[in-house]
Amino acid sequence: MKYIYMLALASAISSACFAQKTETKPPQPETTATEKIDYQQIGTPMPELVLISYDSASIIPPKKKKHRKKDQEVVAEDTTIQMQPIIYTNKDFKNKGNLLVMMFNPTCGHCEDQTEILKKNIDLFKDSRLIMLANKTMKTYIPDFMHNHKIKDFPIITLGMDSTSFINNTFLYRALPQINIYNSERKLIKVYAGEVPMDSLKMFIN
Repeated sequence: MKYIYMLALASAISSACFAQKTETKPPQPETTATEKIDYQQIGTPMPELVLISYDSASIIPPKKKKHRKKDQEVVAEDTTIQMQPIIYTNKDFKNKGNLLVMMFNPTCGHCEDQTEILKKNIDLFKDSRLIMLANKTMKTYIPDFMHNHKIKDFPIITLGMDSTSFINNTFLYRALPQINIYNSERKLIKVYAGEVPMDSLKMFIN
């Protein structure tokens, strides 16, 4: 009996050791959830951009309307100007140089001043491009801003409304205008909030 007991005990110990060696590790938590990118940090990639612009739009001529006045047919001019929108995305800005994205409000005096500063130094832009981006709530003010500042005379400037969350993702809520500068690889390299002198900006323009 003693021999049988010792044999059973040895067998149990052997089985326990084997089970311990072949025990699998507990499953690790999956890491499929992607971390949210902080697009305000230097070095982060430029977020998705969908810009609705009127800078190259064709203007539909006003139509003549007819109406009757005291049994007389009168032809009146419809002064409503309709502009055909053009949509730009990240792939439309593949220039070799830096990309400056200026978030602005067309009713902001500081933004108007910054626009004029950039226009006066437009010759510095060789490979760089400038995007002027306003919130879509500013749609009614954009045509006047473009006309008053003659934006169409400057091909390197693309002005329009943000149709994604670019402003929400990148705006620091400090001051207007805000200029984000992205390098040729479209990584954020500098952010300016408020009016910026050209002496500071020109080192990022090529």
